[in-house]
Formats: sequence, C-alpha cells, structure tokens
Amino acid sequence: MNDASVPPVFRAWIGKVPAPAYLLYGDGAGLAGCLVDAWERRLRAGGVRFETHHWTPADLDRESPVTVWRSPSFFARVRIFVLPDLTEMKKVHRDAIRDYLEAPEPSATLVLHGTDFRQAQGLSRAPNLLSAAPREQQAVDSLAEYAIGAVREAGVSLSRESASFLARWVGVSFEPLAAEVGKLIAYARGRKEIVEEDIRAVCVSRGEVDPFRMAEALVRKDGPACIALLRRFAVTADADDYHRLNGALSWYLRSCIQGRGRSVTVAPGRAAVLFRTLSRIDRELKGESRLSPGQVFEIRLLLALS
Repeated sequence: MNDASVPPVFRAWIGKVPAPAYLLYGDGAGLAGCLVDAWERRLRAGGVRFETHHWTPADLDRESPVTVWRSPSFFARVRIFVLPDLTEMKKVHRDAIRDYLEAPEPSATLVLHGTDFRQAQGLSRAPNLLSAAPREQQAVDSLAEYAIGAVREAGVSLSRESASFLARWVGVSFEPLAAEVGKLIAYARGRKEIVEEDIRAVCVSRGEVDPFRMAEALVRKDGPACIALLRRFAVTADADDYHRLNGALSWYLRSCIQGRGRSVTVAPGRAAVLFRTLSRIDRELKGESRLSPGQVFEIRLLLALS
C-alpha cells in the first residue's frame, strides 16, 4: 500500500526512522497492529532489514525485557517489539518501560497499547514516546482506510461506507479485521467490488452485530426483538459500551436513510422520531438522567417502539 493508505491518525509517525516507542490507547488501542503493518511496509519498501516480535505477558515474565531491547541484532537494523495491553502487564513491567525510555536503544521500537484510558494516559508522558488516543470514529475510519487500500491492491474496490461497516461488524481491532479482509479478497476473486452483503456472508461478526440487529428491529418497530437484544447487550456492557451502542444505532439509521444497500428502509417521519430518541439518549447518558445507562436505553426505546 502507498502512503495515502496509511491512516491519518498516525500518518505523521511514519517517516524514515521509527521512534523509540509508540502508544495507542482509549478507543484507538486496537490500531496498534495497523501501525506495525504500516511501519513494516515502509521498511520493506526502503530495503531496511527488520524483525517484528509479538510479546505476551508470559514473555515479559520469561525474558529480561530491557536486556533484550538493548541487545542489537546482527540480522536486522530495526527491531519492533509489539507488547501486550498495558492492563495485562504487571506494574514492574510498566515501570521498566518508563525507565527504559529515559535512554532507549536506537535499533528497538516498542509498540504499546492500552484499553484503560487513565493508566495509558499516565504512561503517555514518558520521554521518547509518541502517543495518541483516537476516538472511536477515528479508529473506525483508520481501519476502513486500511481495508480499502488492501482490497485495492488485490484489484477489487470497496466503498468507504462498506469499509466502515466492515470495521464495526468485525470489531475495532486490526488483527481480526486484517484476517477478514483476506477472506473477502479470496471470496471476491474475479469480481470488481466487495459490498456489504459479501461482508455479512463471509466475515465473522465479532463487533457490533447485536446493535445492527437491534437497529433493524427498531426501524421495523419489532419491540420484542429490539428489547431482547438490548437486554442481551446489557449483560456484559459497561457505561462506555452504551455510548458506542448509541453511535452504532445512529450510524445504521443514517445509512438506511441514505439508501446504502441496507435491507431496511425507513420513512422520513419515522427517521426523525428515532433520531430524536437517540439524541435524547445521548444527552441522558452524559448526565441529564439519574437512571443507569441500561434503564435510559430501555425506557427511550420502548417509547419509540410504542
């Protein structure tokens, strides 16, 4: 892929020489693999020999991390170490990373990610480290950018809307999305375009599948199905998940209105009612209600379904 296909969120990071460390956190934690892929392509195109090492928490316990990072390779000019989620690391390892970055080894690059925003934000102030905390839509757009570039290389087209659907369907994480892109390319061999129906048919639904089904039920006014899906979602959801759910419902509804190949159509009047409902939910989730997020959603959706 060319430079234009590198997600804008970290395009400024991809230059001649990798930084000592990168950190992606918050909603953008799942983009760490996308950053590694971008650097690997850049180094390969420049004829630079490199090694990529994916470490687990067990590897951190088994190895002497700092010793490994400070030991240059005879075979590679650049060594990329992809580390586990900061929340999975012991404090001693997080502290060791911070201390190491005071004087890092030039040939080693650490790629870090953290799903715990506050914990990662604390590490983001470490020296010799570039960090970013993309919002959810930025993460979706970044993965969509990667998918569009990957299928273009294979001689197939993928619209931005279908690519965004793919990211939300698979989940906002690079590794599962890259695997599903490979399956889509093989499935679409000999065709000119990959569309949403192909994604639904081929790709494993690891992402917001229930919110999409919930949106379909909401548009159809299928109350029992919509509320059943909401309650299933609520079993494992936290407060942030409800904000993502509201965003997914809004995104799906806009797509229906714009006629982007969805199986469900919605009349303008019905769409206006649903958008007002989702806007009200958004305000109440942000503090206008003393109810729990699950209660807010169920009450507002029941009113919209009545």
